[in-house]
Amino acid sequence: MDGPGPTGRRRTAPGLHPALDVRTSGGHPGGLPWLDVIAAVVDDHEPRALDEPGPDHVRVFFESASDRDRALTAVVSACGERVQARAIGVSDESWAARSQADLPAVRVGRIVVAPPWSPRTTPDPADVIVTIRPALGFGSGHHPTTRLALRGLQGLDLRGRHVLDLGTGSGILAIAAVKLGARRATGVDRDPDALGSAREGVDANGVAGEVELHRRDIADLEPASAPVVLANLTGAVLIRLAPVVAALVEPGGSAILSGILAEEETAVAAAFREHGRMAWREAEGEWVAMRLRVPPRR
Repeated sequence: MDGPGPTGRRRTAPGLHPALDVRTSGGHPGGLPWLDVIAAVVDDHEPRALDEPGPDHVRVFFESASDRDRALTAVVSACGERVQARAIGVSDESWAARSQADLPAVRVGRIVVAPPWSPRTTPDPADVIVTIRPALGFGSGHHPTTRLALRGLQGLDLRGRHVLDLGTGSGILAIAAVKLGARRATGVDRDPDALGSAREGVDANGVAGEVELHRRDIADLEPASAPVVLANLTGAVLIRLAPVVAALVEPGGSAILSGILAEEETAVAAAFREHGRMAWREAEGEWVAMRLRVPPRR
């Protein structure tokens, strides 16, 4: 059973991750995938990962049982009778088994994102292989937001440059940046479990000398930190932190913004308008990514 932690946040039993199990009934009235709807509802409650075990079935993992329970209330309030939601605990073994069974390699342009167990084929000499074990950190290449960020990354000349990855999750974008030619990459995240997954990915890809990982809050970072900033977050977070994210980009640099629902695109673009111009945009399904070009210093 769950019990109060030392800081008043309820924890699940050792070896179990607090999760929200959501069963849906029929399509969403707005036409959005249920995964996207649930992701937007739980965004303010520290979600650590989202999973789709099957049709009309979504699971969301959390840092604490307290966060999960608040998210449960939010989902029931927002979705009502269209969903059946319950609080559960999921073991590490259950997550790993499902991940290994269901997730194949994914190609995004020149980049091939592959779990360690994916069958190896002879790659094209131009391919960039990124090995990622799906875990509780976001980012395995199987969600449109990650794929869009990887496409945006390939539209920049990264050779010899420093890349800052905000909310690095699994570290996939930082690792890909280095493999695309960046001199170094820095991944920051406030979730220690995500950083653990990122460290595993960094080691598996042989880039420990080029990728640094830090547990930091975005608001605590120094301005003008890098010429390329990656922000695969959510539309709501990007709108709220637009001045902070833009200030992290060196003058003349770029920020790749992803995690944006199509219905949030106008508001996100407006939040960044005074900080530069949008130089690229791409959509996949209901998701959008953009690249902000920050003007050079005069």
